[in-house]
Amino acid sequence: MAITPRSAHVAAASINQTVGDWRGNYARIVEVIDAARARGVRLLTLPEMCIPGYSLGDRLLMRGTLERSWSTLERIAEKTEGMVVVVGLPIRLRGVLHNCAAVLADGRVAGLVPKHNLATGDVQYENRWYAGWPMGRSDLYTAPDGQKIPIGSLVFDAVGLGRFAIEICEDGWMGLRPGSVYALAGALVLLNPSASWFTIGKHRIRRGMVEQISREDHCAYLYTSLLGCDATRLIFDGSVFIASDGVVTAEGRRFLFSETYEIVDQIVDLESLAHVRMEAGSWREQVQSLERGDAGPLPTIVTLKGDFSSRKAPGAGTPYWLEGTETASPDPSLDWLSGAGLIPRAPRATDLPHLELELALALGLREYLEKTGIPGVALALSGGRDSAMCAVLLHRAYRYHYADKSPEELKAIVRKRFVTAYMSTANSGGATELAASELAEEIGAEHLLGRIQDAVDTHHDLIGKMMGVELSWDEPSHDIAMQNVQARLRGSLIWMVANLRNFLLMSTSNKSEAAVGYTTMDGDTSGGLSPIADVPKSLVSLWLSWAHTFHGYESLSHVVAAPPTAELRPPDRAQTDEGDLMPFFVLDQLMFHFVQKGQGPLEMFHALWPSLTERYRGDAKAFAADIRNFVRKVCFAQWKRERFAISFRVTAFDLDPKTGFRFPPVQAPFHEELAELEAYVRSI
Repeated sequence: MAITPRSAHVAAASINQTVGDWRGNYARIVEVIDAARARGVRLLTLPEMCIPGYSLGDRLLMRGTLERSWSTLERIAEKTEGMVVVVGLPIRLRGVLHNCAAVLADGRVAGLVPKHNLATGDVQYENRWYAGWPMGRSDLYTAPDGQKIPIGSLVFDAVGLGRFAIEICEDGWMGLRPGSVYALAGALVLLNPSASWFTIGKHRIRRGMVEQISREDHCAYLYTSLLGCDATRLIFDGSVFIASDGVVTAEGRRFLFSETYEIVDQIVDLESLAHVRMEAGSWREQVQSLERGDAGPLPTIVTLKGDFSSRKAPGAGTPYWLEGTETASPDPSLDWLSGAGLIPRAPRATDLPHLELELALALGLREYLEKTGIPGVALALSGGRDSAMCAVLLHRAYRYHYADKSPEELKAIVRKRFVTAYMSTANSGGATELAASELAEEIGAEHLLGRIQDAVDTHHDLIGKMMGVELSWDEPSHDIAMQNVQARLRGSLIWMVANLRNFLLMSTSNKSEAAVGYTTMDGDTSGGLSPIADVPKSLVSLWLSWAHTFHGYESLSHVVAAPPTAELRPPDRAQTDEGDLMPFFVLDQLMFHFVQKGQGPLEMFHALWPSLTERYRGDAKAFAADIRNFVRKVCFAQWKRERFAISFRVTAFDLDPKTGFRFPPVQAPFHEELAELEAYVRSI
């Protein structure tokens, strides 16, 4: 019978890994192990798939990935003297791949725990490669050296740690969690190594989940996730928690730019947790149910060799009625930013969505540039909102990365690594030219100015001779072609700037315009990376206003003062983006209900009309017309979205056809559904 120790010194760590960087990934893992050992830690968990990197894609199917993952695991095991360390890697058993957490104990591989619930749906696609492990099943894995290693639903028992068990990422989000069975089988410590990708507000949800699990299972719960961007698209913010019986007792910093890992450690009072379980009658009843076999087979107990006792004792703790009453930080994981002087003040609750958005996209940009070795960035800076947001985000990325530099030193770095260009035609306005030049000056970018009307005129002349037509704004059929030639010329020129500098070209397309195809292919879509492709236009405007006041970017006052416009038609034709489309406030709500909620035209009308009646002054036909316009454009624009540059996922849903929104490029654009909407509107 296992004896519960009084306490255990445990730790969880986030880490910034890169897919296939075997040497670098190994070195960083060993660095974390050494840092944890120096603190006296005896049980350490690292994130899911941290040996090869999580976002492997079909590289996972290559033989070398499995071989190098295992050989790296063996080398890591040699560094675990006196400790238990949990690391993630893929394992093949009977020709089937499993996403596993390996338990390394005092120099040897002691067990393998596969993921039970695969993350599939939305951007996740794990069942393309892996099989989920059936609950309660245990087996033996034959290692390359012939060693037989337990694999499956395992609970580990160790001197100085008591019983602990592992559930991997998605396992913790499910209603029927393997961790609950492990807890009933005696595990007082549960570990959750994750590769949980970022979206705005998700950290708060994770925190609540960790608190709830630790309370329900009367356990210590260690949660960690990856940090950085291991293979583009998904950004990992590096969440790290330790919770005990419903209270988060330690929380790590997120969005680290200049450090590759974050560790939080705790002396967990195991005796108190065992006492809580002993007092709870319902807990006894559940244990009896498990022993009767009501929950299926019992997990296998694996006893670890060695003594992992800690020389440190847990703190006494404070009764809840004596705890301080000061208002807690809205997000402790971001408090370090103001202390480091990277933001002007501690973030308030209203700052958090904008600050998280900034940090995620800035981290994604930094990761892409650093991990690909690209020396700098080129951007067509139009003086409008989208390009302004891209420019400021890149400046923030450099600010976070070079945290130790003075403002003057940072400007010098930015000037060498960031070039912007304003390319005017007869349709461009002085306000946007001024906004672009002042923003470039404020952030320190090298700024180029090009007058391209002569090139536009040359194209008009050439096409006129080729096709025998004289282009005119008065001819409706010429309108799109005359607009697009300006955008495509700008795209061609900024590509040339990028090529001459060997820089990455950033595309400036936003999510709302991508939804309805309000973008010029090979014009404003030009580029290798599209940082704000998952940011709706209404959020672009809100974020710019926030950045203007929070960070003090004075030049943004010029950007947000004018309504969004592409400036592709002559000034006397008063072009605005919302005039061409519809109010972005409406468009973005339609996009959310159509894509995220899966609603058809009539459902969207019923869902939104009560809140939009006043905006449309009771004109239901006008709103129905906007719905019709939106739905048709979303369907017809899918071919454009298939060609967009790589982007980052930061919101609850995205439009990337390779990950989030796999919409057919050829389809009937909801004819019957739109007819139902029109019939309903006529009837009211």
